[in-house]
Amino acid sequence: MLTSRAMLDMYGLIIIGNSGVGKSFLANIILGKHHFKHDFSARSVTHRTESTTCILGDKHYRIYNIPGLIEGDEERIALNRREISRAFEEQKEHPLVVIYVFGHQNGRIRNEDIVTFQAIHKAYTLSPDSLIIIVNGLPPDRPNTYNKKTRAALIDLLGMKLDQICYIDHLNSVDIHREDVRKYLIDTILNVHPRIHIKTNNINLMSDDIFELKDDLDILKIQIDNERYEHEDVIESMEREYEAVQRLSVLRRLFCQGKADLYRLKSFREQERHLISVIGQWEAEEIAYADDHSSDHYILAVTNKQDAQEQLTKNFATQRQINVALNVCQKDIEQICFELEQIYDGRFDRGYESIREYYVLLDNLRFDPTVIDVQHDFISNLCAFTCRRYGNID
Repeated sequence: MLTSRAMLDMYGLIIIGNSGVGKSFLANIILGKHHFKHDFSARSVTHRTESTTCILGDKHYRIYNIPGLIEGDEERIALNRREISRAFEEQKEHPLVVIYVFGHQNGRIRNEDIVTFQAIHKAYTLSPDSLIIIVNGLPPDRPNTYNKKTRAALIDLLGMKLDQICYIDHLNSVDIHREDVRKYLIDTILNVHPRIHIKTNNINLMSDDIFELKDDLDILKIQIDNERYEHEDVIESMEREYEAVQRLSVLRRLFCQGKADLYRLKSFREQERHLISVIGQWEAEEIAYADDHSSDHYILAVTNKQDAQEQLTKNFATQRQINVALNVCQKDIEQICFELEQIYDGRFDRGYESIREYYVLLDNLRFDPTVIDVQHDFISNLCAFTCRRYGNID
């Protein structure tokens, strides 16, 4: 039983979508139990708005399962409009998260789902930061580019920014991945910002409108596809350059880190030589006064020699750490080169700006007077790697 305080702090979670897209099934997954009736059917299973309370994270929610808007007759559409409005009305004083569920036809977004979304959006002005879009029932073996292309298509078709889009694989009632999907959906719900939704227009949609709007959407989809094909090469080139710039940023940091570690190594080796010299001096002093272990000279020589030896031990440990860091840095640079090679379809050509800068970074390092005389394989290994894989670096 919820306390009055919990009722005041209650958030709404409204799940909307047309019949057959899996709203009830997804609501049950979020709840972690079978509460809403769902079935595989040619007609809608949910005819009335259903709701129940639940706790997600540390927040109380009333979760609504609402009938789909589009049906085969005017009476059914009118009833569903009232049911959708009733859910929003019940939660008008509470912040809401809206989940809109899309079905698909062989991967393509269905026109009726777009029509329904637009009708509800015009009535309640759905906010991107409190809205979750779900594309449900997808084949697990869909193409790698499907999610990205569908996101672009949804943004074009809905005409709004979309912060959260979840792509849910086809599941059955005993699927072992249900718990993973539940965690994914709950995390998404907890990471959006519930908003008060005020009704500004009626949900105006009649069966005649649906056919007309579907035809309009078919035309719009053709226009969008044509424009996308027209600009596909440009978009692909821009995406490739963006990825290359990201890798280049990492390369700059790695070369800067490598140079700093080489300079540190140089400093610690100079300190090593100094400490060895100091230890030798105090050792000579210790031998000179070895006949009188109680003398101040002998005690001072022993103490200072021990201090210098401790510093030398720390020095060696730090040098080992720097050597490890340089080896890791070298491997990271090589990995970024492989990734750049893949971005440019197997070519590591100086005609690309990112590749030219790699050679500039390498030259700046190998001819830097502050580290050129450091005895370490970091620079020579990078040069050997570049020559072996990409040819002469001069």
